[in-house]
Amino acid sequence: MPKPLPGKGFFGWLGRQVGHVKKAAATDPGGPKTVFRKNRVEEKELADQPGVKLRRTVIDEVIVQAPPKFTDSAPPPRED
Repeated sequence: MPKPLPGKGFFGWLGRQVGHVKKAAATDPGGPKTVFRKNRVEEKELADQPGVKLRRTVIDEVIVQAPPKFTDSAPPPRED
């Protein structure tokens, strides 16, 4: 039999929802981290069509994937 939830009725349910959202907002999602980012925009007016510009946007990024975190329930893999 599951343990009864704290609070009763609508306000108990609403309090649990607020608690879940608060915990999710405070938790670090992990995932990739952007180490370097450089945005570059180049524009050049076309010679045969005055008033028309050619624009190129380039984004250079270096992203590092974080290693997986281990919990107490599963031991880390052995390195032999």
